[in-house]
Amino acid sequence: MKKILLTITFIFAFLFSSLTADAKPNYLHSITLEKNNNAYNIILEADSIAKLTRKVKSDNEIVLNLSGITSSETVNALYKGNTNIDNLIVENSGFNKLKIYISAPNIKSSSVIMKPAQGAAELVGEGMPVNKIVWSIVVLGILAFTVTRSVKRTKEDSKLLIKRDIKDREIALYKQYRRKLDEDISLGENKKMNKMLRKIDRKIDERLSMTMK
Repeated sequence: MKKILLTITFIFAFLFSSLTADAKPNYLHSITLEKNNNAYNIILEADSIAKLTRKVKSDNEIVLNLSGITSSETVNALYKGNTNIDNLIVENSGFNKLKIYISAPNIKSSSVIMKPAQGAAELVGEGMPVNKIVWSIVVLGILAFTVTRSVKRTKEDSKLLIKRDIKDREIALYKQYRRKLDEDISLGENKKMNKMLRKIDRKIDERLSMTMK
């Protein structure tokens, strides 16, 4: 049981460290609203990718909630191909959390793209990045497999110990039984009794062999 607990602790610690390995400061530097057909591309330039959820308040108003990021001293706002942006507000809503309020015609249909300082820009999903979700599923699968195997092995060991205990008790009882007979009966003087005891010995040997399977 101690090995099982140690294994579980190790896996959870490894999972937690993998999810927080890139916990260095992450700053938002600029926001670009780029016209895209009837909607917009909202491009967020930051040090690294942040977790994002989107709240649609109306067709023309959305709120972007970001975690694992904070605003730099100056956040530049750029507009490409449009002049219909009614409102754009960046708010520090908590430790490493930002809220971005945007009001513009049909803004609800916009796409949010995050452009890190190093690496390629990518479309930001709502929730944990896909690679971390997949990694979490893999680790949890390994954890479930390890626990299942450990529990099964523990049950098998318990059954084996019970069988050994039964065998030891039967051997002890058999030896006690034979000593009692040797004390009460002179086997050399009674061939019929001697033949019967040999038959009983064979049956007991068969029974003891079965308990070992």
